[in-house]
Amino acid sequence: MTHSIKSLKNSSTICRLVSAAVVLTSLYGTPSFAQDDYQPFIEPLQVTQNRAYYKAAPTGQDEPLSVPFSPISAPVEVVIDEESRLEALAREKQQALSLEEGSQDQALTDEIEQFGYSIFNRSPSTFAPVEGIPVPSDYRIGPGDNIVIQLFGKRNVQYNLIVTREGKILIPEFGPITVGGMNFDDAETLITSGFDQRMIGARAVVTMGKLRTIQVRLAGDVKQPGIYTIGGLSSLIDALLTTGGIAGTGTLRDVQLIRDGKIVTHLDLYELLLAGKSESDAFLRHNDTIFVPAIGDIVYVGGEVQRPAIYELRGESTLEQVLNMAGGLLPSASLGESLIERIQEGGSRTVIDFHARGTAQNMAAILGTKMRSGDVLRILPLEDRLDAVVMLDGHVERPGAYQFEAGMRVSSLLRGTQALLPGVDMRFAIIEREDRQTLQSSVIYISPKAALEAPGEGSDYLLQARDRIRLFRTNENREDSLAGLSDKLARQATDPRAANLLELRGAVRHSGQFPLAQGARLLDALNLGGGMQSGGDFNHGMIVRTQLPGLTIKTLSFSVAAAQLNPDSTANPLLQPGDRLYFLGENGTRSQLLADEIQRLKEQARYGEVERVVSILGEVLSPGEYPLADNMRASDLLCTARGLSRRADGLSMQLSRRNATDDALQHLSLDTRELMTLCADLHRLNRGELNAAAETAFMQQYANDVINPVLTARDQLAVSLRSGWSETASVTLRGEIHKPGVYAIGPGETLCEVLRRAGGLTEAAYPFGAEFTRQSVLDIQQETLDELHDQLDDLMVELSLSHSFRNDEKASREWGGKQDTLKVIQQLERAEATGRMVINLDKVQRCRSRDALALENGDELIVPRAPNHVQVAGQVYVATSHLYDESRSIKDYVELSGGSTVLGRLDHTYVIQANGEVLNLKGKRSSRSIARQNVMPGARIYVPINVDRMNPTEKAQTWVSTLAQAAILAGIVL
Repeated sequence: MTHSIKSLKNSSTICRLVSAAVVLTSLYGTPSFAQDDYQPFIEPLQVTQNRAYYKAAPTGQDEPLSVPFSPISAPVEVVIDEESRLEALAREKQQALSLEEGSQDQALTDEIEQFGYSIFNRSPSTFAPVEGIPVPSDYRIGPGDNIVIQLFGKRNVQYNLIVTREGKILIPEFGPITVGGMNFDDAETLITSGFDQRMIGARAVVTMGKLRTIQVRLAGDVKQPGIYTIGGLSSLIDALLTTGGIAGTGTLRDVQLIRDGKIVTHLDLYELLLAGKSESDAFLRHNDTIFVPAIGDIVYVGGEVQRPAIYELRGESTLEQVLNMAGGLLPSASLGESLIERIQEGGSRTVIDFHARGTAQNMAAILGTKMRSGDVLRILPLEDRLDAVVMLDGHVERPGAYQFEAGMRVSSLLRGTQALLPGVDMRFAIIEREDRQTLQSSVIYISPKAALEAPGEGSDYLLQARDRIRLFRTNENREDSLAGLSDKLARQATDPRAANLLELRGAVRHSGQFPLAQGARLLDALNLGGGMQSGGDFNHGMIVRTQLPGLTIKTLSFSVAAAQLNPDSTANPLLQPGDRLYFLGENGTRSQLLADEIQRLKEQARYGEVERVVSILGEVLSPGEYPLADNMRASDLLCTARGLSRRADGLSMQLSRRNATDDALQHLSLDTRELMTLCADLHRLNRGELNAAAETAFMQQYANDVINPVLTARDQLAVSLRSGWSETASVTLRGEIHKPGVYAIGPGETLCEVLRRAGGLTEAAYPFGAEFTRQSVLDIQQETLDELHDQLDDLMVELSLSHSFRNDEKASREWGGKQDTLKVIQQLERAEATGRMVINLDKVQRCRSRDALALENGDELIVPRAPNHVQVAGQVYVATSHLYDESRSIKDYVELSGGSTVLGRLDHTYVIQANGEVLNLKGKRSSRSIARQNVMPGARIYVPINVDRMNPTEKAQTWVSTLAQAAILAGIVL
């Protein structure tokens, strides 16, 4: 040691090193480099000197202070932060802005817990004494404390001394010194001054080593009452945190520390939790008692505050103080709309609201409201409502909310066309407006094009706050786009007033149900529907109007052309809520479009009344029933039915009217040409093509009850077919004909006459095999086939549904045959008819009246060349064709094919001749009769199977196949 000290440059350096070493030892124990031979690769000079000093320093009678330092080895718990109230509010505000308002009820959605008790939710991991913290100057020394004395100077030694039960420490070469009950500063002064007086050339440094443990009692409303051993430097807060904490019935505002029977401090944990203050905290001593009284007055705070919870009152008496404990109001809070729920003296509950005092001048009065124990403070949110904004929706570049300014118009919001996207409908848009007095919504029809062309004029509407402008694409489904607004208008309708809705049907681009603007006219509705479709009738349409309160309907006629010519006149009628507008088209049956309205008119007619329906029949383009409009005349009905067809009688038509007294029919003849002229002049009038004189003449003729009578309910207008009219008809000739092709035919013209025009048959023609087909015959044959298949389907159902009757028979072979038949029927495909008629062309060519064949449109004749073969099929050994020989009989041809097989039924053989005739030999006495039958070239001989020698499946297949083939061959034989 002497050598080490002499190696230092001066004694002052030694003093500084010793002092630093003692301080380090007192705070952290002996450094690790003093306990082993670890030598860092590079270390500061001061550390090297300290290492040499500690190796040379001697040890006193006690072991040196050594508190080993160990790193934290406990796993770090990852805590996932919950979403704060401000973050939740921000998440809600990330949604698109909307004018929709939700109800603000007074319910508290957040769970309200007692404030502050969550710090005790985690159980202490250990009750070990608190170590490693600095010793305060007023720490009182007691038995068991460890005092460390470091001497340096003349002598260099360290003493690690334990305070005895008598409160003394025993210092070698010095003697006992009483330090028990003294605070640390006084004991330090006593020891250092004693060494200064008794040992010249040496100085002493005093610090605390390992501290004693103390016992404290925990009582009152705590989670785990009892006696605990804790570190000597533990404070009141330390003890509460490490011993389980305070129960929910205990107070956080008045935790008492009792020492020697007296309360030495009152701890208010709210000061620590709310303000971070710990002045009322105190270090514990041996035998101290921690007492937690019962909880005091409380208030419930919920809603739009930073920390909704149950708070304990201790001196707080006003609303402002309570809100401060709760962290203040959220930005979304509405203090003026909030309330206090309070228990009255009689036990009933009441509320104290701030609505009457909710102005800015009385905010101080609200905050000064006195609070009582048990009060429930409900801080309600602000009304979720946007003000001073206008909304721009639809086919625009930036849909959303815009700031409203006084004097704002449609053109200023659209900023020319900068806010619009290509394809927007410039003729029509909607403003949805809310009346804050009645809370009713309404719509205004506008034209963006008119607003932009004349800014500031009447068509450029002034906007109001919370207006919503909707613009549309020209091809979008407007009914779906406006469905939400239509539903809103339907919900706000009251009886007997109908909802502000209308329906567009027929030849408009966008049909459906739409909002109706006040003061809207026919042309506005047409623009709402996107305009007329191609082929729409601009001269005739109908409005069906429901009359309240009886809910009866009436019809009004309109003309789009007349409305466009005079938009401010009655030709452009005002619309009413519930109107249904029918725009008629040039194609299709118009009465089908109006079928629902016609049915309503019929159903609303009561006893003694006549349904207001008229009809037009016969040769018109759109025959059927039509609603009877007011002052409707015969020409109007004819025009509505799109006029006469090409087959109509152009001279006269008949008006049939029932007598009101005896319901007898009366018939009036009307001049068709006069009525058609009135229709044409009406269309010209609607287009503005008639001068004043022509218009006067038209009105006189139109109002003439003889020429153009007014219609009454159930009138019928009938247009007959033109006399001698016939449709254009033609037939087709093919094959061995001198001039084959398509030939036009007149009424009653025969096949013989057409063949003469075609030059007759060629020399190679085979008249007996001619194939003649007709569309009407095809229809009859197909109907026969369909009936046959329907019967087979019924049989299949009967077979499948009769399992519960005579089950013993169904298990027999007969039932097995039925099942096989059922399977075959299911697999049978529906056959298609050919439309062939069996004719005798040789007789037809003679052109005799008794053999004449009158032709129909679409008839076709195919004349083949003369064949030289006969075909044999069915149950023969080789089914093939044979060269025709007039000397051979049917039997000869069958024998040439090898004869009949074992399963063949020779006596049922039948022959299909080339002209389609069938020769059936069934019923003859013997098969020898076949020898007496001759066939013609091109014939087909068929030998059927003997079904008596077949199993059920084969029998079923043959039976069904025979039925189908018989149906195919069914036709007309001439």
